Amino acid sequence: MKIEEVKSTTKTERIASHSHVKGLGLNEGGQADPVAAGFIGQEKAREAAGIAVDLIKAKKMAGRAVLFAGAPGTGKTAIALGMAKELGPKVPFVPMVGSEVYSSEVKKVEILMENFRRAIGLRIKENKEVYEGEVIELTPEETENPLGGYGKTVAHVIIGLKTTKGTKQ
Repeated sequence: MKIEEVKSTTKTERIASHSHVKGLGLNEGGQADPVAAGFIGQEKAREAAGIAVDLIKAKKMAGRAVLFAGAPGTGKTAIALGMAKELGPKVPFVPMVGSEVYSSEVKKVEILMENFRRAIGLRIKENKEVYEGEVIELTPEETENPLGGYGKTVAHVIIGLKTTKGTKQ
């Protein structure tokens, strides 16, 4: 007798404390429905978060941040997750805990950088092409200094490479 595991073809998503949140639960007019998208209550907070989402979508909130403050269990993380879900699947959600940031074991900057890297790392796809051979030419291309002044600056460098398949520039 052979026993095999049956694997589902549906997308599996990690079950976590806020996995029930699917968005902010706002209607077309921007008003919060009492029970919608995994939320019960918090109408004013969800409507305010909806305004922030609209500003972000309209590209009027570039370079700004949203800070949620409040007692434990008041829905700060759930509303932040709802905002991320409203903005679409390409917006990463990386929750941070204040006690983690203010830990005496690790520097604050290291924790913040780690979370930024985690958020950015979700969207980075890197393709590399590696060429092996002998460098036969290095030609710097100069342009006028973009900061003004009288000098020139190197814009890019042309590299000539001799490989077994021929010459590449």
